[in-house]
Amino acid sequence: MEAAHMNPIYKGAILSACSVAILSGCSTTTNYYTAGPITSQSEKSAVIAAEKNDDNQPPMTAQEALRPYYAGLKDSLPTAPMAATLSDNEVLTRFAFGSCVNENRDMEFWNQIGAQNPQLFLLIGDNVYGDTGSTNAANIPTLSDSYRRLSSRAEFANFRGQVPMMTTWDDHDYGANDAGGTYAYKEWAEKIYENYWQVSDEVKTRPGVYESRIVGPQGKRVQFIMLDTRFFRSDLARLPYREKSPPLGWYIPNENEDATILGDAQWKWLAAELSKPADLRFIISSTQILTSAHGYEGWVNFPKERARLYNLLDSKNIANAIFLSGDRHAAAFYKYDKGAGKKPIYEFTSSSLNFAFGKGDDGEREPDNVRLGGLWSVPNYGQIDINWTNRQVVMAMKHMDGKAIETNKIEF
Repeated sequence: MEAAHMNPIYKGAILSACSVAILSGCSTTTNYYTAGPITSQSEKSAVIAAEKNDDNQPPMTAQEALRPYYAGLKDSLPTAPMAATLSDNEVLTRFAFGSCVNENRDMEFWNQIGAQNPQLFLLIGDNVYGDTGSTNAANIPTLSDSYRRLSSRAEFANFRGQVPMMTTWDDHDYGANDAGGTYAYKEWAEKIYENYWQVSDEVKTRPGVYESRIVGPQGKRVQFIMLDTRFFRSDLARLPYREKSPPLGWYIPNENEDATILGDAQWKWLAAELSKPADLRFIISSTQILTSAHGYEGWVNFPKERARLYNLLDSKNIANAIFLSGDRHAAAFYKYDKGAGKKPIYEFTSSSLNFAFGKGDDGEREPDNVRLGGLWSVPNYGQIDINWTNRQVVMAMKHMDGKAIETNKIEF
């Protein structure tokens, strides 16, 4: 239970206990916003400040309480190696994408992907594992350290200098496993992300890290819509605790009418982006969209939001969009048939680049009526080839030796 919603008697008792803990130098105060220990004087003060609001006023959020602390920080933030650039007029015929990069593991995959000569690479979440070993400190030093480690890897630096990149984040580079919009330190995580990836001014001037870009001349325009599925996302609904973990995850659909993944501002932005002319579109979500076969994170957790996405595509008459996703430490193709003569929606999940949890096809463990082929828990990346003459997209799920695991072709 969050302190802001407690009975005033209990709330007062907790605040008194916090005050005593601060004065005595105790370091075991509970953080009621992250369900973890508060480890610094600043964080303890921020929580108490949030609870000292006039009871007639809405309670201050953890993010609001921490802003004075962040404004005074002098931390030197990491920056990614120099990036190659991509012309807005370039005709795209090949790009690649992937997710889940552990900055401490083997990085040979960057050389292998580079050898395929993609014109663009999309790094779509868990770009580092910055929450690993976290002390829950409000300046998230583990996240900055993880980015510095990534920058120090020669294979990554060389790849970034040769292949233009676009990025979005997922939970482990957001700062906490499975975290969403109530994550206390999200504004500092955003600052670290934006500084590292040197994002556009448009992204810097609004909350969240979503962005879009159209590449190519008229008749060969490719739109990339990079969603932010973390910064605004409502809390996940969860199965009641039981001693034996469910085999396919703890989460269940959140049916609350106000529950969201993208938040109002990002939904409006997405509608505007889909109104722009493009010949082919890729909508990138860090978590999976189409599948309902598991209880891990994904759009299945928010069925009303997923229905809203489908309805938005229909209202905009979008029949040229393909979903790309990551997160699962496995790769798969998915197809959702909308029926009534409408074109199906396809999704290509690619994960993990160097942090796979298995050794082959785990599809039998997760039966799924919208999946095409296997569920490959091996190191992998996705390659997309566009044939403008035949109006065809070839999607290849690839091993790190460049050989295809599975392929799918789509007409557009």
